Amino acid sequence: MSSRINAKFSPIALDVKKNIRDLRLNAGYSMNEGARLLNISRKQLEDIETGRNYGCHIELELLAKIKAVYGASIDGLIGDLPSNTASEYFSRPRKRIGSRGR
Repeated sequence: MSSRINAKFSPIALDVKKNIRDLRLNAGYSMNEGARLLNISRKQLEDIETGRNYGCHIELELLAKIKAVYGASIDGLIGDLPSNTASEYFSRPRKRIGSRGR
């Protein structure tokens, strides 16, 4: 499980983002090739793989593409989960990022 602190993503999201990146690197694909295989832009893949606050959230459709392209199971991407579903591991922080609208 991830121990990184982040204001936008839950620990489970950070772990899945890292696992997606690891799949691409272990398959030997560059960022450009990985993006092409998933039919997304390089920028989108960068945003998906990053754990920083400006990255994007992972969609179910992307997980399905990753399963098809890399032959990875969803269970393998998610890994071990705590049995307590009320755990913070499953909670997306709701802290506002960036400037406030007026």
